[in-house]
Amino acid sequence: QVALCSTPDELAALKHAGKKIIMPAIENGYAIGRDLSNIKKFREAGVVYMTLCHNGDNDICDSARGAGEHGGLSAFGRSVVAEMNRVGMMIDLSHAAEKSFYDVLETSAVPVVCSHSSCKSLCDHPRNLTDEQLSAIAANGGVVQITMYKGFLVKEGEATLDDFMRHLEHAIAVAGAKHVGIGTDFDGDGTIMGCRDASQLINVTRELLRRGYDEATIADIWGRNWLRVMSEVQKYAAQKP
Repeated sequence: QVALCSTPDELAALKHAGKKIIMPAIENGYAIGRDLSNIKKFREAGVVYMTLCHNGDNDICDSARGAGEHGGLSAFGRSVVAEMNRVGMMIDLSHAAEKSFYDVLETSAVPVVCSHSSCKSLCDHPRNLTDEQLSAIAANGGVVQITMYKGFLVKEGEATLDDFMRHLEHAIAVAGAKHVGIGTDFDGDGTIMGCRDASQLINVTRELLRRGYDEATIADIWGRNWLRVMSEVQKYAAQKP
């Protein structure tokens, strides 16, 4: 019923066969240690994307929840970005500090993603993205996926589907529907009233339809934007030695 996949073509074939799909990823580039060759090993093992950090600075870059150890992306981190580009692993900037974010945009030869972030102008949390960051990732050709973690949606209390939609529509207004997606973070305590697990994701689609989004735009938001970036990253790598 479920299969692993690491390319858009594999995904299309498995979806056509009626399978549900898992794309392997790494949350926190700390996993590579100081050995760049581990990036290629992880990619060959099927890893599709990797967040450069988590809730603390590491050897690669500063975290949004860190102490500013490097002042952004470290020298080693620039090598990590180049190697991820070379082997076709997507760069995920969720969790990265704002300076790290912009350093990576300047360094990467291909678009990047934020797999699970929300909008700072609506909820002032260090893990959220400013409107300037939303615009920058769109100009870069990348994708920001809005997450369902309540602490990134509202400052206090329970978050609802309406709160999530407010962030999603704000990101669309700033970055454009071609650069926005959905990154639930259910495994990281992402849960909101009206969409508490994967069985209730249809509620997001219903809400998008109710608000007047057409099916093509909904398909973009629900994964086509992500797959576009994935394709670009992997095509760039295919041209490298």
